[in-house]
Amino acid sequence: MCGIAGCVVPPGNRPERAPLERMASALEARGPDDAGIEVWENVGLVNRRLAIVDPSAAGHQPITDPGGRWTITFNGEVYNHLELRDELRRDGWRGRSDSETLVRALAHWGEEAIARCNGPLALAALDRDRRRLLLARDRFQKKPLYVTRDGRGIWFASEMKALLAAGLRPAPDRAALAHTATHGWLNGPSTPLAGVERIAGGTIRAIDLDSLAQADSAWFDVVEQVDRDLADELAQRSAAELATELDRELRDSIERRLLSDVPVGTMLSGGLDSSLVTALAGGAGAKLTAFTASAPSQPRVDESGHARTASRALGIPLETVTIEPERWPWLLVRAVWLHEYPLLGAGIALIEPIAARASECGVKVLLTGEAADELLAGYDHPHPREMARFLSPPVAAMRAVGAVRRNGWRVIPNAIRRRSLTYQAPGAIAAEPHAQLARRNLVARAEVAYGSHEPSRRRLEAELLADLYASNFGHLLNRMDKNAMGASVETRVPFLDPRVTRLILNLPLERRVGRTPKPILRDVAARHLPAQLVRRRKQMSMAYDVLGAIPSADPSALADGALRDALEIPRAEWMEIIGWGMPAIWLWTAEIWVRLFTERQSVGEVMSDLFPRTPGAT
Repeated sequence: MCGIAGCVVPPGNRPERAPLERMASALEARGPDDAGIEVWENVGLVNRRLAIVDPSAAGHQPITDPGGRWTITFNGEVYNHLELRDELRRDGWRGRSDSETLVRALAHWGEEAIARCNGPLALAALDRDRRRLLLARDRFQKKPLYVTRDGRGIWFASEMKALLAAGLRPAPDRAALAHTATHGWLNGPSTPLAGVERIAGGTIRAIDLDSLAQADSAWFDVVEQVDRDLADELAQRSAAELATELDRELRDSIERRLLSDVPVGTMLSGGLDSSLVTALAGGAGAKLTAFTASAPSQPRVDESGHARTASRALGIPLETVTIEPERWPWLLVRAVWLHEYPLLGAGIALIEPIAARASECGVKVLLTGEAADELLAGYDHPHPREMARFLSPPVAAMRAVGAVRRNGWRVIPNAIRRRSLTYQAPGAIAAEPHAQLARRNLVARAEVAYGSHEPSRRRLEAELLADLYASNFGHLLNRMDKNAMGASVETRVPFLDPRVTRLILNLPLERRVGRTPKPILRDVAARHLPAQLVRRRKQMSMAYDVLGAIPSADPSALADGALRDALEIPRAEWMEIIGWGMPAIWLWTAEIWVRLFTERQSVGEVMSDLFPRTPGAT
């Protein structure tokens, strides 16, 4: 797990070392253990290393294959790298790192090596023979990778902060910023920083070193994971047999993700997903410590009691970070700085404190239960129209009653309000049509893949598949990666193993969706967890109330602040927009984002301006 950066400048020029060094410095938290910079002709490569597998100097990056053709800077993990080594030459290895395995795999298979890798990755691979630089990103867009181009050339980095450090002019992309402030996460290539785009998940971008021309190609397509033969085979199995298959794949996935030469722990909320991951990791022989957060001032959503119950039941020690009310403003500002986007929810701010406690305990790797809800329709209201058409009326009614029991009657007016948000800020919809079109195209392709199923079934299956690329899923994974890496801790997601996701996407839909969320996962969990954990009601993880974080805020900051200026919206029109009812967290963290990333204020300066009555703000 590392941070990467670099550039390709026009041919005949050589990258200056100073901006490369500034990029390396900006990424220090992602890789405090080692740093490397390599320049070849008009290419500069930067690496910051968090040493997880083979912490010795043999894992130093950038790293070049023995033949001298390929040099890579790599962020991520290749969990099956030992299996790949068995297929490569058995001699001449200088160490045990997966980065060495990856660069030699590129030398052997070319860019096809990327698809052979099981694990999240973002990499830059210099191919001297074909005079190109390949930028690649993992299947499910967990590892961040940003690109920009200016008069000096093409620049890339794991974080936008590194691009700013290299000299990118900090200006907002008004359409993208307005969308995130008024609608939440924005999918697609756009970012709130003008001129900066995200490399798409499952994509390789080739940059020609002589012309600087760029071309994208997909090395992974989530729709191709739908396999009619496999789905037909699974449909013939009993519920118990399917649970056994998922149990086996999850255990294998977790064993792969225990690959580490440093201590491993888990993030434990006490919910079904994280408790099952913790139980399976402990059952695989890992010596674990679990980590959680507690916010005593918000007892309705504080899950620390459930985490304690799970840790006692599993016999695994638990470390708890307690968050007092006065810390919320600071944590919110810090979380925006780390995440580099406005936030969807205040709970994101707890990730870095949990990771920091893990780091204090000597733990560099945390397993999480993320992605189970997206794969198995675990949320309360995933695609309500499609869900209602697929489920029988009594089952749909029971799910609705369960949602009200878990969250109170406010879920009904909140759902109505969200659907009524039709007012758009000027420019707010400019980036939205692209994202909507991309989702519609993905759903249409998924419906073709599930084409042998009856309409109500295939429509819901298609929507659930599209969630893995065209929803808040990218936000979910990036928020965890960036905020945990703020404390130099790697997170791993067993539910996103390619074998696990392929199995789930081909399961009979009844095993994914039922009267209670995630029926097949509850069947698996019943084999490893006490009944009280299996039966626990679903609760949105880290669903803390942002209103508890902003009572000390300057009330004029939003009405006449940096966000309105950045969007160039007249005050009267802006007051109408912010009174329309969108979540306060979106607007406040968009205000924080503008101050941090385009006005270039420090975290302390933003605290002083926005939260002057918070202890320690000045």
